[in-house]
Amino acid sequence: MKIGLIGYGFMGGAHAAAIQSLPGMTLYALASNTRPSADSPTRGNLALKTATIDESVKWTPNWRDVIDDPDVDAVDICLPTHLHQEVITAALQAGKHVLCEKPMSLHVAECEELMAAADKAGKVFMVAQVLRFMQPYVYAMEYVRRFGVDKLRSCRLQRSTGYPQWSTWLSDEARSGGAILDLLSHDLDQVLLWFGAPVSVSAVSIGEVDTAEITLTYPNGLKVNVTGGWLAPETPFSASFQVGAAESELHYDGSVLKQLHGGVAKEIAIPEHDAYADEIAYFVDCATRGVAPLRCPPADSARVVRLSELVKRSREEQGREMQWQ
Repeated sequence: MKIGLIGYGFMGGAHAAAIQSLPGMTLYALASNTRPSADSPTRGNLALKTATIDESVKWTPNWRDVIDDPDVDAVDICLPTHLHQEVITAALQAGKHVLCEKPMSLHVAECEELMAAADKAGKVFMVAQVLRFMQPYVYAMEYVRRFGVDKLRSCRLQRSTGYPQWSTWLSDEARSGGAILDLLSHDLDQVLLWFGAPVSVSAVSIGEVDTAEITLTYPNGLKVNVTGGWLAPETPFSASFQVGAAESELHYDGSVLKQLHGGVAKEIAIPEHDAYADEIAYFVDCATRGVAPLRCPPADSARVVRLSELVKRSREEQGREMQWQ
């Protein structure tokens, strides 16, 4: 399959490396402001694989050239969030399958329009919710389902990093949606995947930059907490979770996954893998077979945007409880 990549920033570089590592895929075209070179700087808050773009890859500064190219089968969009709606819509109308970095768009109304456009085009549309392909989070989902939501007593997810001074757009909420939509939406997606929609949600700021302490309340009384955001610029990236039942807990500190039972801790082996490659391979398989991406459906990604909107509204109103319905 010939893939056109639109956008070559932090995520674009990671996606390019993943595409070039996978059999049966060709990074055929690239749209970016400048053509990447071997000594192009790597920006971001994570040490992700990046790629050198071969001379055989068709490069253009105009993203419309990529979606209008008849040889491109699918496009992978790694642009600032405020550009997603226009580019996704145009790509679907051009008859391309579309993979887009999360979040789907800035507002839930735009998400509804994009899903309708995908249905009309009859093409595979998927949002790259990469935690759904990261093994510790996959294991946690299986843990939750094995015990059952009603038997769980606690759940807390954390994700934080320094204020993204390395980016020209992330710190602009009008373009990125801020830390809640861009960063914490990873964990909000996991909460919705593991537990479903909450009854209510509330959030308060916990720092001077762009942070939140989020509480999601469920019908059985379970309260799930998501905390973090953008902190002082020098703050290193960190992500973790804890989920527990009466006599068992699962802990992940960002590198080690452990299950505690009866006071005994057992480390869970995490297989070596590239989650970005896994999600792109899954998308390409769905596109090749012309089937919906059930592991990562667009409707789930739209729910994350909706939940992010409620969280931001609650935070603006000093923690007022927001009803899901």
